[in-house]
Formats: sequence, structure tokens, C-alpha cells
Amino acid sequence: MVNGVAFGMAGLILPLFVWFIAIYEDYELNESELKGIAAVEFTGFITLFVMGLWHTIDSTFGEVVSLIFTAIPLLYGLLWLIAAITHWYGADMKPLGVVALVQIPVQLLLIVALFAVSAPVTWGLIIDLLIYAPFTLGGFYLFTHGYMMPTAKRYTGWIALLATVATVHVMFVGSGIIGPLLPGI
Repeated sequence: MVNGVAFGMAGLILPLFVWFIAIYEDYELNESELKGIAAVEFTGFITLFVMGLWHTIDSTFGEVVSLIFTAIPLLYGLLWLIAAITHWYGADMKPLGVVALVQIPVQLLLIVALFAVSAPVTWGLIIDLLIYAPFTLGGFYLFTHGYMMPTAKRYTGWIALLATVATVHVMFVGSGIIGPLLPGI
């Protein structure tokens, strides 16, 4: 049986990996390539949006925990939607970076909320969420605002690859396809 986590993470892997490749290869993207990246980012939005709705409707983890796991993919889904629109129209990417920066404290509060409601989480899931929060989102901000270039560009590319690996972990462990690799908290 497919669940929301497996579905959402399957769609998130592709845009993260595309960002890694585009940054690592130092692409100078033309208009059609930007639209191709926008289409991939849009798939990330769709799958995360469906995942968030799935958690709300199905209440897989119990009411409160499912709402927290609704909020997290919707935050990232909307970020991918902004990225898709930005790349499709070739717009300035600074608003994307600002949204990513604003999402850092929200993500950290949602992680704290998981502890507050005594959610059955593992260290692996917490590590994955922390990779997404300050590291990936902070990298998006630095990258889109041109700070510390080219270091920020390399950092964002490698963090996108690490987030891809974390997404694969969430897809398999968070969905229950395989058991946790690290003990519960």
C-alpha cells in the first residue's frame, strides 16, 4: 500500500537532484532550460501538496502529528511552486530566498512540536528535517541573494545532494517501507 510519505518523497527527489546537477555543473541556463527546471520543480510542488492533503485526510499518524506532517510538506511544496514560477518566467530569485529564510524558524518550530506532542520519531527523521531546515533553506537564501559566491553556490549544490539522500531516507523509513536505521527518541 502506498502512503503519503512515499508518494511525496518520490516527487521531491527529482527537483532536489536537478538543483544539485544544475549548480554542480555551473550551468548558464537559457530560457528553455529554465522552463525545464520549472517543470521539475512543479512536480515537487504537486507531490508535496498531495502528500500534505493525504496526511490531513487519512490522519495516518494520529490527528495532531498528521497535521504537523501536513504543514511540513506544504511549506516545501509552496517553496517549489515559487521556484517553478520564478524559473518559468525568468524572474528574480530573491523572493524565493526570502521565503526559504522565513521557513527556517517555522520548520524548527514544527520539529519542536513533534517533541511536544510526543510523536514517535527517530533520530534519522530529526536529522533529515534538520538538513532541510537550516542547511538547505539557508543555502537557498545565500544562493539567491548572491552572498559568498562561489562558496555559497557549491554549498547549496552539495546540500541539495545531501537533501536528496535525506529524502530517499524519509521515503523508505518515514513511510515504513523499511524499519528505522537509528533508534527512536
